[in-house]
Amino acid sequence: GWGLYGNTTSPLSFTSDPGAKSDGIPGKVVTPPKQLQSLGGLNGLLEQMKQRFGDTMGYSLVIYPKYAVLWRADPTDDRRKLSYTYRGGFDDPTPSAKDERDVVVDLAKFDVKKAVEYLRGAPESVGLQQTDVKPDNTYLTVDPARDPLNPGALELRASVSSDFGSGSVTFAGDGTLKSVDTVDG
Repeated sequence: GWGLYGNTTSPLSFTSDPGAKSDGIPGKVVTPPKQLQSLGGLNGLLEQMKQRFGDTMGYSLVIYPKYAVLWRADPTDDRRKLSYTYRGGFDDPTPSAKDERDVVVDLAKFDVKKAVEYLRGAPESVGLQQTDVKPDNTYLTVDPARDPLNPGALELRASVSSDFGSGSVTFAGDGTLKSVDTVDG
């Protein structure tokens, strides 16, 4: 009988596996921000937006401790918006209908340090104990302000919840406090 063994003398010799030979390509390690409610994580998320989309424009951004959801305009249909989930990178978008409240603004036009301060102080600010609030029950929303005298301005809300209630701290992009919605009203 005849047999072809490639560049080896035996079919039992596994040194000919092309996958076992070094190809000289080093591994690529990615280090996207993962703790998004920290100063570095929030700045990193905004930088990832710039890298992916070329800007930080959008309708809304919701930031949880380990992921975020971004709504942007659909460039192919002005009646729709696109939702992107961020988990170390932005997933493919999910389309939905746009409504009259959707206004495109620069979602990075806020004081990041103040936002982190409000997030960290939100439990006590609304009347909850920090130990009662699980990390995943704290989130930050970044939306266009509804002030007709200040177009392009942002309104941010640090929201928290626990088994003992929920509340939020609302503030402007410059960090000016707007309101506190406490647990007991």
